[in-house]
Amino acid sequence: MELPDSIKAVGEQVEAGGAVTPAAELFEAYPVFAAEVAQLFTRPWLAVDHVSRLAEDGDYFRADVGSRSVVLVREAGHRIHALRNACLHAGYRVCEEESGRSDHLFCQYHGWSYALDGRLTDPLLRPELTDRSRFRLPHYAMKISRGLILVDQSAVAPEPPPAGAVELGAIPETLAEAGVASRKRYSTTSNWKYLRQLLWAAPELVFAGKNCGDLVEFGPLSFVALRGEEAALVRLSPRFPGHTDFEIVRLAPAGAPASAQNGADPIEEVLRQHGDAIAAAPLGILDRRFYEWYWPLMSAAQPQ
Repeated sequence: MELPDSIKAVGEQVEAGGAVTPAAELFEAYPVFAAEVAQLFTRPWLAVDHVSRLAEDGDYFRADVGSRSVVLVREAGHRIHALRNACLHAGYRVCEEESGRSDHLFCQYHGWSYALDGRLTDPLLRPELTDRSRFRLPHYAMKISRGLILVDQSAVAPEPPPAGAVELGAIPETLAEAGVASRKRYSTTSNWKYLRQLLWAAPELVFAGKNCGDLVEFGPLSFVALRGEEAALVRLSPRFPGHTDFEIVRLAPAGAPASAQNGADPIEEVLRQHGDAIAAAPLGILDRRFYEWYWPLMSAAQPQ
């Protein structure tokens, strides 16, 4: 795809080796955000959650990136699917809730129903669709490794595409048996680029400022921070240029007591200070290292 001029200008400055002075459009324009969705956000991998989120048959939850949405659902036993959250009829979501439990997926717009593996079961008001086996919600490539549910949004097909290799680094085998100590979602009015630099540069924030032993990155929008027997999964959910959510899932050994939050949340205070800094100098927050990471990915061909 043709990149917006504001992205190409950043690339020219990176390649020239001088200072990078971005245009405001890099953080505000929808064409820039659309290019990031297409060229960057769908790169493998995305660590969406811990497998304990899908503990029972019928459990499901959503993971959204821009206008794209994935529904993760446990059909039965170890059969877990990563489905495109868009009805085959008109593209309306088949999963509106953030999470829950159900025996089917249902599009409220035209009433089409799907089995938990994505097969169309009831195309309401379309009786001529007698051979429904041809109609399936697209599957994304996904895998579960060491308790992490990983999705590759660059690979999608009616049948689950084969999952490629993933580098797990220092992720311990014991994470598969860990429990969720806490889970919190933060909603911000910041462009995702600001938050990526903040969180990736200071992973100790997820442990309330205590030292972080290691960090394992999964694609451009997620990482797992490690500290002793503790772990924290961080996932960015860019909604549009000026709105980004992110979720922190704290994981601890099975049987460990749930972590208690006493007093003010330190991350909330960091976000407030970061927001003030952005307001004061919105074009000067990101360092050169960010742009040196960003430009090669944006200028490369989208993986197939």
